[in-house]
Formats: sequence, C-alpha cells, structure tokens
Amino acid sequence: MSSDKRTVLAREFRGLLRYSAAAAYIGLAEGTLRNQHEELGIQSVKIGRVRCFPVKALDDFIARKILETERKQLPKKRRGRGESLVFSPDFSFWFVIAALLLVALIRLSEMTA
Repeated sequence: MSSDKRTVLAREFRGLLRYSAAAAYIGLAEGTLRNQHEELGIQSVKIGRVRCFPVKALDDFIARKILETERKQLPKKRRGRGESLVFSPDFSFWFVIAALLLVALIRLSEMTA
C-alpha cells in the first residue's frame, strides 16, 4: 500500500465518525450498527470503501430514541367501566350519522317527487 493511501485512510473526516466511533457515540455495538444502520434510520455517507456517519445524524437518532421512550412512558388513556366510544361525550360521530341520514332522506324525497 502506498504512503498516500495510508495517509488518506488515517485521516478523519470532519464531522464524520466511522463505525467504531459512531457505535460508541450512540451506545450500540459496532456489529449492530453495521448490520442495522439502515433499519434504525441513521444516515450515512460512503466515501470510497469507508462508511461514515455525520454527528448530526447520530444526534438526530438519539433525539428520536428519547422521544420514543418518553412517549412509551406516558400513561395510556383507558375508558372507565361502562364507557364506550358510541356513548362518549364527543358526539361528533352522531352528528355525522345524522347528516348522512338527512342527505339520504332529501335525495329520497327528490326521487319520489
């Protein structure tokens, strides 16, 4: 290998991390990052044979994971005993049904007239 190639491989790209550094940055195993970076939605750049990850993309991944964790920790809304979707305080469902029936009656009366 020529000395030019060694210097290029040894040089770190600004704002980009290779697999080992990127995996350590986000707390994953290097193999997991290698196999699943596309499924995890982490953007990467391939420069020659080297795949690098922008620090901003890694920060975005961490932010998404934090939001997912916070969303999972929110208490789920449960209906109490005896409550149902049909008889909920929100009567918009019944307004839509009434409007559809009214339109059907008007069209029926126009057809018979």
